[in-house]
Amino acid sequence: MAKKIQTPTLIDCDPGVDDAFAIALALASPEIDLRAITTVHGNVPARMAYRNARRVVPFLGVNLRSPKPLPAVYPGAGLPLRGGRIDRKISISIHGEDGLGDLFRKRKPPAPGLRRESRVASQVIASLSRGLGGSLSIIAIGPLTNLALAVRRDRKALAGVGRIVIMGGAAQMPGNATRAAEFNVHCDPEAAEVVMNCGAPITMIGLNVTRRAVLPSRSLGGGGEFRGALRDLAGPYIGFSKRRRGVDGVTLHDPLAVAAALEPGLVGCLHRKVSVECGSGPARGMTVVDLRPGADAPASRARSAEVAMEVDEKRFLRLFLSRLRAYRGWS
Repeated sequence: MAKKIQTPTLIDCDPGVDDAFAIALALASPEIDLRAITTVHGNVPARMAYRNARRVVPFLGVNLRSPKPLPAVYPGAGLPLRGGRIDRKISISIHGEDGLGDLFRKRKPPAPGLRRESRVASQVIASLSRGLGGSLSIIAIGPLTNLALAVRRDRKALAGVGRIVIMGGAAQMPGNATRAAEFNVHCDPEAAEVVMNCGAPITMIGLNVTRRAVLPSRSLGGGGEFRGALRDLAGPYIGFSKRRRGVDGVTLHDPLAVAAALEPGLVGCLHRKVSVECGSGPARGMTVVDLRPGADAPASRARSAEVAMEVDEKRFLRLFLSRLRAYRGWS
């Protein structure tokens, strides 16, 4: 049997319950060669995001049936490009006080298997982009501050990567942070605008498709120790979804971005220009997708992103659940 081709990949994240699920999917997927994880402010403050990633990665690593080298984790930006505070009241309701559903308050965290890194996220993103070029995929599932800072360091390097898959924004629907803006983009609209215009091939996985990627809570029932840990991880998120949306499950926003990088056919995309509203009014952080007839003309494609408009949610859930079998204690 031919060996699967592995894609060198960097994940930029703000863990976050669904970030943890996304990292779990990436580590369990033989198509991904996860070279680095970078962390950023967002669901939680930057130092907590770094701590959470340094806990989640070894926790997942020790539970993999087939051990593998684990990626280094690098700390990133603590503030948006323009500065200012982020309101995290809803984030705490969704992700818990520690950002991980209080998982490691209920369970002893694994011994730190990852050293503290001296390089920061923007350095690592620029360096890997320059070194790997078109073979590198970047999956950005938090605010885009680190990537924007990497563009400032080396615009040509980031423009040369194979693909940037972004979980952020929304097309044809309201936001979730405000009536206009999705959370990741709302945290740093200026950074999102920089990245959308950096010259790299962009795929935007927005709320309009991720809201359909719901893992029912019954899928986390039973099983062994690892499945029980994921149940604890997702507990606050599921509780929030029941109260706010009447949905008994966890919405897999970030794992869908990883899955779209694995299997592009999971999502149906249109090539469209995406602008980010960076003003100070009520539309701040809105992703404005040009859906007018003719907006996908060949002459416009060089300046456009692939915007996900459809998702095969059943196929996605089958993929996601099948990959979790790579962990001991799932079944």
